Order: sequence, then structure tokens, then C-alpha cells
Amino acid sequence: MSVFNWYHASIKQKIGGLFVLLLSFLFFVIVYSGYKIKLIEKEMREVAYLDIPLSQIMRQVEFIELEQHLQFEQYQLKGEKPYQELKQHQQLVFQQQQLKSLLDRAVGLITESLSAKQLMLAQSEHEQVLSRIESYAQKSAAFESHLEQLFESQTLNDEQRSAMEQMAAELESAENAIIQQLNTITTNDVYYTEKHEKEFLFVSSLLGISAVVLGFLLTVYIVQIILQRIKRIQGDIKTLNASLDQGDSLSQETVNKITTKDELAELEHDIKAVMSRLAKEITCREQVEKQLLTLATQDKLTGAYNRHKWDEQIHMQLNLAQRGGYPFGLILLDVDYFKRVNDQFGHQAGDQLLKRMVSELQQRIRSTDMLFRLGGEEFAILLPMQDIESACKLAESLRSQMELLQVDNLPAFTISIGVTSYHDMDSEASIFRRADMALYRAKAQGRNQVVQQLTEE
Repeated sequence: MSVFNWYHASIKQKIGGLFVLLLSFLFFVIVYSGYKIKLIEKEMREVAYLDIPLSQIMRQVEFIELEQHLQFEQYQLKGEKPYQELKQHQQLVFQQQQLKSLLDRAVGLITESLSAKQLMLAQSEHEQVLSRIESYAQKSAAFESHLEQLFESQTLNDEQRSAMEQMAAELESAENAIIQQLNTITTNDVYYTEKHEKEFLFVSSLLGISAVVLGFLLTVYIVQIILQRIKRIQGDIKTLNASLDQGDSLSQETVNKITTKDELAELEHDIKAVMSRLAKEITCREQVEKQLLTLATQDKLTGAYNRHKWDEQIHMQLNLAQRGGYPFGLILLDVDYFKRVNDQFGHQAGDQLLKRMVSELQQRIRSTDMLFRLGGEEFAILLPMQDIESACKLAESLRSQMELLQVDNLPAFTISIGVTSYHDMDSEASIFRRADMALYRAKAQGRNQVVQQLTEE
């Protein structure tokens, strides 16, 4: 799984990928540790089973040669009377056998290691040691042969003494060179082993720290991604709740389909899709409510408020007037000879006449005034905060404008108007009855006029 896909990967894949990465680091550390431990073990084995035994063998050889030198010195001091045991050469033979056995053992160790390819460090140096030991063995055999002849002859002149001393010095020098080289090889082996141990500890520590740091960073990265998703989801939910509580409209966003395995991303997408759908549903519901409210409160033909809205508003105006002292005026109007219009021009023309009249009236009244169709060609206008005089002026203006109105394909018409205003202790029936009486008088007096009614007769 690519790191670049982690943002859209599932939570299971993110955590699984993190564990796989950390386990891979751990596996690499284990394999590397095993390899280095095996390498160090071989080097330590080489030091323990070859270099140290070789050094010990050469030390024993050095002791044997020292004994031989001592015997030679004793012979020089005794002159013509050596010890009886030296005449029999028993010690010399025994020492020679020991020396030969030790040298053969040293040669065998190096040869066996070289043939088995078990040497990992300083192979060329071991080969040099092998050649030096073999050369030393030849010199030692020659020295022992001369020493044996000396013991047998029991005479030693200056020339023989000088030759024997030179041979002894050469043997001692060869011994020291071999021992020094073995010490150097052992020291170098120990140095390389310690170096490998330090490298092993350093690399293991570095890998461990890298695994911890990388695991921590990846964990923080994954947690941040999850928290970002959760915060966005919480923000969307809070926005939804606030909009529902305050009654605000939700924004309708286009939610495109996404391709991801991240469960939180899918949840966020689903929430946005639900919010978008809910916003559409709320918008549709509001539109339906407005339409229902319009149907419930407005006249379908003319667009004026209907009788249901009249009942609601007249009661509200009466309550305001009775409790707060807010007066209002009332206008009742009727189209003159409307039946004649229907008979002569048809009901369709009559409907168009009513619609046009309502449109003209709504343009000429205040925004706070309300026009109602009570039935047929009879209409009412509620005038909040208007007294009888203001109501009569408005009624006369409306009457004259309707009289002068000329509309193509529609007949000319006039209206009769009755006007009244609120009196103390008025009810819906009483105020409507006064306005209706005024309208009746306007019709009775010849129509196309405004009549006010202040009291009930």
C-alpha cells in the first residue's frame, strides 16, 4: 500500500500498514542481529580456537628452547665433565619430541583452518605464520642436531660455540617474530571483533530508534487524519443542528460520489449527502408550506386574502384596538351591476375584471392594509391605525380611480363603497354590520359613491 494512498485508505488498512512497517523493521533488526552475532561468534571462535592456542604453543616452544639453552650453558661451564644424564641425551630427546609435537600441532591447526576456509580475519597473516613455523621447525631441528653432536663429542671449540650461539640467536629471533605476529593477529582480531560489536550495537540502536520514531510519526499522522475527519463530521452535525434550531435554510451543496476505503471519509460524505438531501427536502417543504398557506389564505381567482384570513385578521385588529387602543378603519366595496357584466360579456370577462380590479386596488393601498374577497364581487379592506376620515379619503380615491380605469377587452365599471371605523366595545358582527349598512346605502343612493356609517340606526 502506497503512502500516498493512506489518506483515502481505510482505518484498518492504515493501522495494518503501520504494524506491517514496524514488524518489517523488527524483522530486519532481528535478521541483522543474527547475522552480526554469527559473524562475531566466528571471529571469537577463531580467536579462541586458533590464535590463542597458537600463542600458547609458541610459549611452550619458547620454554623448551630456553631449557635447551640452559643445558648448553651448563655444558660450557662444566667443560669436559658434563652430567651423566646429558651424555645419555635423555632430556634432549624428550625435549625434541615435545618441541616437534608442539610445532606439528601448530602447523596442523593453521593448515586445518586454511583448508576448511574457517579463517575470517587475517588469512594472509596466518599463512605467513605457517611458513615461519615451518622455517622455525627446520632451524630448530638443525640446532638440536648440532647440540646432540656436541653432547656426543663432549668437546666444544670457539668456532662451534660461535656457531651454536648464532643458531640459538636465530631461533630466539624466529620465536619472537612468530610470537609477536601471533600477538598482533590476536590483537587485531580482538579489535575487529570489538569494532563489529560496536557497529552491531550502533546499527541495532539506530534501527530501533528509527522504528520508534517512524512508528510515532506514522501514528501521529494517522491520528491527525482521523481527528480531521471527526472534526469535519462534528462541524457538519453542529451546522445541521444549529440550522434546525434557528430555522435557517441549509445550503444545498452538490455532493459528488467519491471512491475511497476510508470509513470516516465515507461517513463524512454520507452526512453531507444527507444534509444536502435534507436541505432540498426543507426547501421543498417550505415551498409547499408557502403554497398551502397561499391556498389557505388567498383567493384563488384574484389573489386577495380569502374569508378565512378575514376572520383571523378582524379578530386580531379587534384585540389590538380593545387592549392597546389601536383603532382601525374598514371599507366594504362591491362592483356595480356585476351580474350585468357576466350576462353581457361572459363569466370569463367578469373574472378578468375582478382580477384587474384587485391588482389596481393592491397597488394603491399601503403595505399594512389588507384586501379581502368576502364572496362574489364583494370585497373588504382593513386599514390599521386609520380613523374614519382617512378611510373615507382612501375610499373616494379608490372609487374615482376605478371609474376612470380603462382596460382593453374589459368593460368599464364602477364600485360602491361603505366605510366605518372601530368604536369601543365593537365586535366583528357590529363593525361589519355598520360597514354593510353603509354599502347598502351607497347602492340605494345610485351606486358609484362612498358612504360612511358611524352608528347603527
